[in-house]
Amino acid sequence: MASPLRDGSFDVAELVILPSQVNSVRLAPPKLAPGGKPFAGLKPVASEVQMSADNQPVIVPKGQVDSRLDIALVEPANRMELRYKLGDVTARSMPSRAGRALAVISPLAAGDPSLHVVMMVSGRTVHNIQCPMRRGISGQTCAAGRVPHLRAKGELPLSRAVIIVQFDLPRT
Repeated sequence: MASPLRDGSFDVAELVILPSQVNSVRLAPPKLAPGGKPFAGLKPVASEVQMSADNQPVIVPKGQVDSRLDIALVEPANRMELRYKLGDVTARSMPSRAGRALAVISPLAAGDPSLHVVMMVSGRTVHNIQCPMRRGISGQTCAAGRVPHLRAKGELPLSRAVIIVQFDLPRT
């Protein structure tokens, strides 16, 4: 679940349930290329990262993920929870009305590309989501639900779990 914040970053909660226990987990910031030119030059970073594995706290160095990072778990686990602030993933939508923006979001937990992901966005300023990694225009138009709670239709394989969120930046 991702929710836009006043500064254009997103508050994100991830719940990862794996089919079997693992001894480590790979974390990586979103790849922005599926969003196209508006995102060129941005360097996504997850900050204030909190992580637990089977309800036990896990230390994420500096509480930040700005590049691929492998985290060793103290005990094997198959259930992880991550909470973090995702920044530098937002670009103003051009041309569009003043304040309209787009953001690229994908899971921080990386790993088996065949795992399936459910992606949701919540917030009164959210208008739509797209799935740029799906084939065809009809597949990329993937919003289900109603504002302020949208989700991508169906599950996305982790290797294609990228959404573009259309939302309004708040007036200051």
